[in-house]
Amino acid sequence: MKQLTPLELIKILAQVTGIMVVPMVGGAVAGLIVDGLLATSPLYVLLGMGIGTLISVVGIWLLIRAGVRKGYTGAAHDVDDNRSG
Repeated sequence: MKQLTPLELIKILAQVTGIMVVPMVGGAVAGLIVDGLLATSPLYVLLGMGIGTLISVVGIWLLIRAGVRKGYTGAAHDVDDNRSG
């Protein structure tokens, strides 16, 4: 398992924050604009937040998958193997 430096951990935290905040806020703002134009409040705000949440979930899943492929996570048996050897 690869050990992360504090700077790498901060980078991952920033990525997670961006992946979560940008789509959700963007969806809400887009929903507010559309609701204002069509007078359908709060329909498109809720729809935009829902779509933003789905985009965030997919983004986090892709980030985790990339981290696993790079070796940032290890299974419990990996730790046990290192201790016994």
